[in-house]
Amino acid sequence: MKRAYVDTSQGQIHYATEGEGEGPPLVLIGSAGRSARVFDGLIQLLSPDFRVLAVDVMGCGNSDPLPDGAGIEALAGNVVSVLDALGIGRTHFYGFQTGNKIGAALAARWPDRVDRVVLAGQSHSLVPDKAHRDAVILGNVTHYFGERGSEDAERVKLWATGFRRISDIWWHGSLFSPPQTEERFERARLATVDRVQALPDAVRTYEANFAYDLGADLRRITARTLLIEVVTPTEDKTIGRQGQRLLQIMPGAQLAVLQEEDGPSHAVTLDAQYPELAALLRRFLSADHL
Repeated sequence: MKRAYVDTSQGQIHYATEGEGEGPPLVLIGSAGRSARVFDGLIQLLSPDFRVLAVDVMGCGNSDPLPDGAGIEALAGNVVSVLDALGIGRTHFYGFQTGNKIGAALAARWPDRVDRVVLAGQSHSLVPDKAHRDAVILGNVTHYFGERGSEDAERVKLWATGFRRISDIWWHGSLFSPPQTEERFERARLATVDRVQALPDAVRTYEANFAYDLGADLRRITARTLLIEVVTPTEDKTIGRQGQRLLQIMPGAQLAVLQEEDGPSHAVTLDAQYPELAALLRRFLSADHL
């Protein structure tokens, strides 16, 4: 797997890529705070059929920091800059959690650059109504947006929040239940590295999420679209599934549902289900007729 940087007007962007043959390009963007590392296993599965490109968006992984005031639209434009630098005109796109917002913004604003788009996330991430989604997300990240204090107090609060999120991953009970596999511990280690790297930009990343109207852009997308809703027992009870609401907005889209166990929402990545996800993506992206 090749890892490299692209120079853009917004800063240096880090990416990982594999599959330089005849397959069509496929861009992968993950959730807030995660880098291209989270896709290592998925890249290996998809690279025989696609030229896979996993990007560290600004503020995550090894890419440059996220500028103040940069929204989801700016992050989507930054992906376009990466495509331009690599000579990629048109691409498939898979986005998970925050990545689904970047994918929606990209497909809505640069339709000539997107072939087929897959927008995936937990139910809370796919709520199409902006006010409702903001309220749901705020419940997950309220520790970042409490009452403002002095600069020193804010720095300590951010540090404490980061430590708590890392502890949720590092000491998650599933790691210590049979079978205790090396793969599970490695996923936790990489998630911890990502969280440490992304901590300085965490607040700006979530501010970009709050400012973005997902429902408005979904209505503008003309690309063939697959929606993947990741459901958990708790969100099924407290939020409810969003798939049918999304299909009312995008009647030509397809919907798939994947199940995950309850746990910290920021720790859900589907990395334990990559064989199933790869098969789902391959069927949708390779089908002659949809």
